[in-house]
Amino acid sequence: MDKKHREAQEARRRQEDIALQRGLLWVVGAIVLEVLLVLLNRFYINYSLSEAGINTFAALHEALKIVRPTAAAAAVLALLWAGWQLKQGKKFALPLIAAIALAAVTICVHVAVKYRSDGMSMLYWLVIAWAVLAMVFYIYQREFFLGASACGMSVLALWFVRFGVVGRPEAIVLSAAIILVGAVSLWMKKSDGVLPGKEPIQFLPKKTNYAVLLVTCLASLAAVVVAMLAGDTVAYYLVFVMIAWLFALFVYYTVKLM
Repeated sequence: MDKKHREAQEARRRQEDIALQRGLLWVVGAIVLEVLLVLLNRFYINYSLSEAGINTFAALHEALKIVRPTAAAAAVLALLWAGWQLKQGKKFALPLIAAIALAAVTICVHVAVKYRSDGMSMLYWLVIAWAVLAMVFYIYQREFFLGASACGMSVLALWFVRFGVVGRPEAIVLSAAIILVGAVSLWMKKSDGVLPGKEPIQFLPKKTNYAVLLVTCLASLAAVVVAMLAGDTVAYYLVFVMIAWLFALFVYYTVKLM
């Protein structure tokens, strides 16, 4: 028994080390993205009014107009590829990672082009949030990952709502993404946390409290809807409400581990 117990502990440690290494890779990716944002802020947002600075800005602007739709289309194709691989019971990590990375590039480029300096200030924090979410996915509880994703998208949507009609399209897209997280949570409940395929994957624990997840998704969506109806002032205060909700979720799932 002692030998089997030691082997089980060793296997668990190896899995934890692998998960930590993968999480750290996402952190490295976030650092690289932060550096690129700093360069973009320097040469695209706060560019020099010299001839060289203006020419650099013009070249970057034309390049970003091409990158935005191209990266978005590539992200969709990579996501479809990942879904096909999952359905076939094959490895889908690579296309899924590519889809997430391309989606991140699309979001950063879109916000930088449309919202300029305000958008850049938000993107610095958003990339940090992405890195934290990656660590949560790999070394914490995945049900908290889903709940935190819904809350995070709600906060981001509320940021867009503060720009009025200009930010409404992004807020609507994020609301749809929150609904998608809720639908996935409901689907996970019906499948007992198992992703179907030739080799089923236990994505969420069998004892997951889906009520907390679904209520979180509902509250996240409701906050965005109320903000769009009530205006930017309400959106500003709802940001803090959703951050408080996220903190409450963190406390709840941390207590569950004890």
